[in-house]
Amino acid sequence: MQKTIRASLVALVAGLLPAPALAQSCNTADRSVLLILDASGSMNAKLPNGETRIAVAQRAIKGVAGFIPAQAQLSLRMYGAQSPARQKNCQDTNLAVPFGPASAAGGPITASVDGAKAQGYTPIAYSLGQAANDFPADAKERVIVLVSDGKETCQGDPLVAAKALAAKGITVHTVGFVVDTAARGQLQAIARATGGTYFDAPVGPELPDTLKSAFAACKKRVVTLPPKPQPGKLRTTSAIYSHDIINAETGQKVSYFDRVRTQVELPAGIYEVKFGPGSWKGIEVRSGETTTITPGVLSVKAGAIVFASVVDSETGEKHGTFDPSAASVTLMPGVYDLRFRTAVWRFIKVDGGKTTTVRPAAVILNGVKLQGSKVTTKDGTLMYAFDPVSTFATLPPGDYIVEVDGNKIPFAATEGEVLELKPQ
Repeated sequence: MQKTIRASLVALVAGLLPAPALAQSCNTADRSVLLILDASGSMNAKLPNGETRIAVAQRAIKGVAGFIPAQAQLSLRMYGAQSPARQKNCQDTNLAVPFGPASAAGGPITASVDGAKAQGYTPIAYSLGQAANDFPADAKERVIVLVSDGKETCQGDPLVAAKALAAKGITVHTVGFVVDTAARGQLQAIARATGGTYFDAPVGPELPDTLKSAFAACKKRVVTLPPKPQPGKLRTTSAIYSHDIINAETGQKVSYFDRVRTQVELPAGIYEVKFGPGSWKGIEVRSGETTTITPGVLSVKAGAIVFASVVDSETGEKHGTFDPSAASVTLMPGVYDLRFRTAVWRFIKVDGGKTTTVRPAAVILNGVKLQGSKVTTKDGTLMYAFDPVSTFATLPPGDYIVEVDGNKIPFAATEGEVLELKPQ
């Protein structure tokens, strides 16, 4: 009798409680999904496991046709894959695989990504603008999955482009592939503006699973409220010289930062901040809120004597200099190269609010023959030639051969290691 009463009570309670919600799936057959892949020059940077970013992305992209129903429409667009960075081609984007059933798209997508060479700029805004015309006229639900390892390096603002897509009913889900804080914020803003979702792949090997989540993501309803009359604020945690603030929609300078002026009031809108030859884009200022941008710092080990230029790894634009009087450079978050006299230390990641300290290796000739002395790589590439004025070679970590007076000395240089050669 007690068991019967207990069972009846359980049934009664179960009837009063709501049924468990079933997980919503938006991965339906009536979707048209355009994958946009970043194949810019920064994708050649290596991950901690030794693979390049582009190699991991190529492997991950090959499986995307299996992420959606066979009848769904699938397409691939790439940017940065057609022109080397020296050409500064800000229209380097192409529809590599037009829309077709996912069941038939796997082969063409594999062939396209296998043949892709990461080499160019990052024209995100231009690519998003072109992507709006890629979809079939009869597409019911139009979705973009954007995979990028960096921020915009061309004209136009990706957040402005995203809002134009949202007005056409196109959703953008974004995947940040080992990104810095500036790129992450930009990709988050793109997704937010279109009702999409941002997904993070911070290490690299997890990219296939991250892509699968992005392909299954649902659209969020975005309601744009009327703007409030009060302005918002834009601030920076560091300004070492004058940084112009540009209205991204009009292209007009509206204010600036400097050493004293690190916070300004602005109408709600989209802005960019100039950092030397580059621009921090996709910055959204909201009414009554404060938006903060946080630069990073690249420094050399205390006491190191370094003469080098700091350049953007993708564009080659110079952003600063190291010399005995300057041992640190404040930078927009990004990936940079250190260019020594002849050697280059590639793909140094600088993140917002952090100091990245590099420790170059060095070769010192102390009282030995200088004429003909040099440092080469193992394959014979010249890295440094000594002369009566230059007896100190600063180098990135690597495997070298130091040639002095007919002797060849192997030097497997780790960060901060110094090889000094002197006569007996």
